[in-house]
Amino acid sequence: MATYVESGLEVNLPDGAHFRFESLPTYVQVSGQQVKEMDFAWLHNGKLWLLEVKDFKQVTDSLTKDDFVATKGQPAPRRFEELVTKITDSLLMLLAAWAQTGWGKKLAAELPAPARKAVPLKLIVAIELPVALAVHLGALKTALNDRLRGRVAMVDVPVVTLLDYTRLAAHPATGPYVRRLP
Repeated sequence: MATYVESGLEVNLPDGAHFRFESLPTYVQVSGQQVKEMDFAWLHNGKLWLLEVKDFKQVTDSLTKDDFVATKGQPAPRRFEELVTKITDSLLMLLAAWAQTGWGKKLAAELPAPARKAVPLKLIVAIELPVALAVHLGALKTALNDRLRGRVAMVDVPVVTLLDYTRLAAHPATGPYVRRLP
């Protein structure tokens, strides 16, 4: 098992069956070119799980619901747009690897063997919000899925799961791997 500590979580992922885009040399080549990535990826029960984690509790004073919830007719909030970008770019990188583009072949060679070809995907975003903003988690989940619906449909993902850290640690596919730090 490889252990990572990030954003108030301890993540323990199986050796040889996980990766982090940020650790892959091919990703590093494009990371400074406005390409973003989700934090963790691992294989579990024949599926590739991608997880993005964000702990916003430390910035309580500066956050409002407008940082997360997209309002019709208004530009997307920065933190909302960041989640959309990370998911979209991560999917694009996997599709490049599976399509065996020139860049994608290099990326595919750095992935665990089962992830080098198309496999079913599961996308999870876990965020920790200040108590006063936690009530907006449902609205964020709806807005995020509305914004990504066409993009995730192209890779046969019906929905992006968005949950808080407590639910993340209890989720059947993440619970064995993720523990909330005290």
